Amino acid sequence: MSEIGFSTLHPAQLRRFGRVFYPAGLRLQKALSAHVSQDGKPDQLVILEHDPVFTLGRNATPADIHMSDDFLAAQGVSVHRTDRGGEVTYHGPGQIVAYPICNLRGGREDVGRLVRGLEEAMIRTAADFGVVADRLKGAPGIWVDTARYRTGGGLEKLGAIGLHLSRWITTHGIAFNVRPNLDHFRWITPCGFTDKGVCSLASLLGEAAPSLEAATDRLQAHLTACLALDLQPVREPSRSVSAMTWRRGPAGPEVLMMLRVPEHGLWWQSVTGMMEPGETPEETAHRELMEETGLSGTLRPLGLSHSFWVDPAIVRFPDAEPRFNTEICFSMEVAPEAPVRLEPLEHSECKWCGLKEAHDLMKWEGSKAALKLLETWLAQA
Repeated sequence: MSEIGFSTLHPAQLRRFGRVFYPAGLRLQKALSAHVSQDGKPDQLVILEHDPVFTLGRNATPADIHMSDDFLAAQGVSVHRTDRGGEVTYHGPGQIVAYPICNLRGGREDVGRLVRGLEEAMIRTAADFGVVADRLKGAPGIWVDTARYRTGGGLEKLGAIGLHLSRWITTHGIAFNVRPNLDHFRWITPCGFTDKGVCSLASLLGEAAPSLEAATDRLQAHLTACLALDLQPVREPSRSVSAMTWRRGPAGPEVLMMLRVPEHGLWWQSVTGMMEPGETPEETAHRELMEETGLSGTLRPLGLSHSFWVDPAIVRFPDAEPRFNTEICFSMEVAPEAPVRLEPLEHSECKWCGLKEAHDLMKWEGSKAALKLLETWLAQA
């Protein structure tokens, strides 16, 4: 093994998603860490983008967040405490998050080399786009002397690291700033530093900064090389749609909520369904609305797609391999007077709810986010 990262190839699977809501990311990591802990299972490298969130590591205190809960909620930023190392940091759109979920048993019991490999991958990615980044003793992550790029600059963090290790299985990972909202970092004491800032490729390069996709391609390649990952085939995520079904009620908008039968999870939801071969997402949404409710409606994209791990306790599979799904979200307006005809094999009851009641009934982050987008659109319409 080399001093930086690993040199002996190790089997791994790469899973590259788009948006993953942070609680769904925690469930995803828990499932994959249990999977890789089994003998002979490959490591997992997961690359994704989170919704706006502050995460508190084991060394963080509430004082590290400078804004009130109400202010953060109004800005759409959530807060979560985690078991990773470090203090508080921010994740959000425009930032690449990579979770190397690795089994370091069997000759790789060296977390320091893993950390240096992760740092090296980020340093090389920055260099690909003309940015000079380096390590800083006593401060994990990668740092840029921004005086190279603008007057009055200083040391600023471009990429952060926060890992958790349990029985030589790693979770959590790195966050590399391409073009996130840097204002959000001003609402916290990032990584415990009061005398250093945070930068991104966009803040350093301006219009010459790469797209998130281009930066992700380079970081993926460098992570694969620096961690000596021998990439194996992986099952593609299944695909589904949600159609937040609503009508205009006498007191305002009402959302249709349906209770799934016990064998399908026993939670409240609006219309969802799996895409069939050859269908477009729009065709799936209309078909599922008709099959589940007997309704037809006016479809509108919500501009949200997100991915998540599928719990085998809810959906049974013929093998033990982890499964993932990517869902595309729509809203669907239906006529106020149209009767609902439930499919009894899927849902046992339904009701029309105001927006707050619907939000409180919803179980999953993606549903709540879709409802919020619908609420925002209704307020502006």
